[in-house]
Amino acid sequence: MSDKITMKIEGSLNDTWMINNDGQYRRIVFDKLVDDMSEESAEDIFKNANKILRKCPNPLKNDAISNTGIVIGKVQSGKTSNFISLIALAFDNGYQIAVVLGGNKKNLVSQNAERIEEYMNISGVVVLSTTDNDDILITSQIENFIDQGKKVIIVGLKHQKHINKIKDLFYRTSLNLFPTLIIDDEGDQATLNTQVKSNKKSVIYKSALDLKESIKVHSFISVTATPQANILIDQLDKLSPDFGVLTYPGVGYCGLSTFHGDQQDKYIRIIPDDEPDLYSGFVIPKSFKEAFAVFFVGGAIRKYRGDTKKHSFLVHPSQKKPDHKAAVEKINRIKDEWTKKAKIELSGQNDISYAGLRKSLLSAYDDIKKTCINIPSFEEIEKDILNIIVQCSPALICNSDSDASKNAKLYDYAIYVGGNMVERGITIKGLAVTYITRRAKGIANVDNTEQRARWFGYKESYLDVCRIYTTKAIKDDFSKIYEHDEDLWSTIERSQKRGIKFKDLPRIFKLSSSLLRLTRQNVATTESFDYSEWTKEDYFLFDKEKSDSNVKVVDDFKNNNIEKISNFIIKGHEYDNYKIFKNFSYSFVSDNLLNKLYYSSESNLNISTVRRLDEAITKLELNPTVDVVYMRTSESCGSRSLYDDGKVNQLFQGRSKNITETSYPGDASLPDEHPDNIQIQIHKIKPSNRSDIDYCSVLIAIYIPESIARKIDTLVGRL
Repeated sequence: MSDKITMKIEGSLNDTWMINNDGQYRRIVFDKLVDDMSEESAEDIFKNANKILRKCPNPLKNDAISNTGIVIGKVQSGKTSNFISLIALAFDNGYQIAVVLGGNKKNLVSQNAERIEEYMNISGVVVLSTTDNDDILITSQIENFIDQGKKVIIVGLKHQKHINKIKDLFYRTSLNLFPTLIIDDEGDQATLNTQVKSNKKSVIYKSALDLKESIKVHSFISVTATPQANILIDQLDKLSPDFGVLTYPGVGYCGLSTFHGDQQDKYIRIIPDDEPDLYSGFVIPKSFKEAFAVFFVGGAIRKYRGDTKKHSFLVHPSQKKPDHKAAVEKINRIKDEWTKKAKIELSGQNDISYAGLRKSLLSAYDDIKKTCINIPSFEEIEKDILNIIVQCSPALICNSDSDASKNAKLYDYAIYVGGNMVERGITIKGLAVTYITRRAKGIANVDNTEQRARWFGYKESYLDVCRIYTTKAIKDDFSKIYEHDEDLWSTIERSQKRGIKFKDLPRIFKLSSSLLRLTRQNVATTESFDYSEWTKEDYFLFDKEKSDSNVKVVDDFKNNNIEKISNFIIKGHEYDNYKIFKNFSYSFVSDNLLNKLYYSSESNLNISTVRRLDEAITKLELNPTVDVVYMRTSESCGSRSLYDDGKVNQLFQGRSKNITETSYPGDASLPDEHPDNIQIQIHKIKPSNRSDIDYCSVLIAIYIPESIARKIDTLVGRL
């Protein structure tokens, strides 16, 4: 089977070429994928690969064409499977060579090479690594392999020496004419220019550019789940993407919305601020003992169900290696103590010392019972719990000095302890419990912080026994990152639907925290804007009289216009119906709605915001059209939790978990039907965690289309 694909590449004419979707490499990788997932999920991965490949240069033409792209997925959603499938499809369609920049640590490169060999386990593919195959990594050997009809995959370390070694294979040799796919795994890391502020080129960045320059026909594709840096770099940068593709996670993926959305308290347990660190002093934190017990009980429940796959525990205490060592010593101390008690109990001896451990395990059982489906009795799994304690690995360090993944293969139940190495690349199979206290001091970067969320690798099949133990500060970070992530994806989706090139993507995103920034400052400068696509009233109005007045204002606006406006629509979704009044003039809405409301002065959207918007539209002589959306057609209020200072936790409802044609796209995506109209959403909210408040507060959100925002930004000073 093949699809006829029409594509346009910068610097080339329109090119029509046939993509073969039934080649031998695709079939081999597809068969391997279905060992771990459904055929439907494997098909989805190859649909993504097809979507990406159609944006790459046609390998069957003689033109010297190259471009740069980015593939954006979700953290822990299987990006390795995605890029291996892309390579397979590229090989079926005329590409001869693939280069994979597979990480900035040797063990990450080895892991990538092993995964690729596992999936491409046929005689027609040669996989070479800059760390393991240096002696034969020469141009003549590559040419010889190609002459034999073989495809070549080169996996390289993200290091100047290694990238230059790959570049030298192509530079001024016959290889530079062979169509080549370059995959930059974790493409937001290491490869980008870290000296942009000083107008210099960092060494790895320069090596990546030299590699691009040395190959005539290629596509350089960054693969990442945290694309903030790639999007925010200068659009003239040679690594700024010409195209971007969103790859949606398959069925069963558990990500930001699962753990940090409406039900964030279901799986997260807060580590008290007054507890000692796991890596300092002698005392073992009470919360760690609770997490440890939950890990063993959860493993026994999985075993009871017949699930004998890996069951893992991750401890992420710090970036520093001495802290890892100190944490390991504490963990192994309690592990040895529990193992001793478990062995005595299993031997049939009545030792009173087991009573304390049993109490901890029963407490963990009670906690898991809150989420567990069809849980067996504690007595039914008690022996399995004790056996798992005995069989479990000691704490295994995972950092640049020690690769825990190799030793972990020897155990069905494993404990990992690490820092940077567990943020990116390393696969922790069967992860079920995470204990994380590491947070940057002061302002943290969104992209780095999100990469630490290895719990996004939890599987839906055993999600009910999973837990995250973390601090309130980290939990709050991720709650805000969830809002930003929804906004980022919605912005990209909306631009793609409107046919906007990725280069012209509106680089305006929401981030409602002064303790977070989008990316590291040495790569891209981020600015604060007065107007993004969405500006939300994000603080509850603690004044019943004013809140009641606001309810009356919005109700009057609806009732006074319902007979006049015939083109309203009602749409339903799983949360409630919403009603859209279309095509008002901005001045009418401003006079009859926005300027009649009371606002919290702490809010991002307040009366000053409205007045500045009024002034900007007047000065620019704009006449924008406005849609007004009532987010609930019922008279009931929505419920949202409040932070201690009155800030609303996630005003917007996100997209439905499983994407279908009829599923709810999320509040942020409602302007898609009229993307050039200003949209005003009216939310009625009652706090879910404040029993002393028995009234609703009206909260407004305003969507400003990019075409209008750009004009407004000339007045508020955005460059």
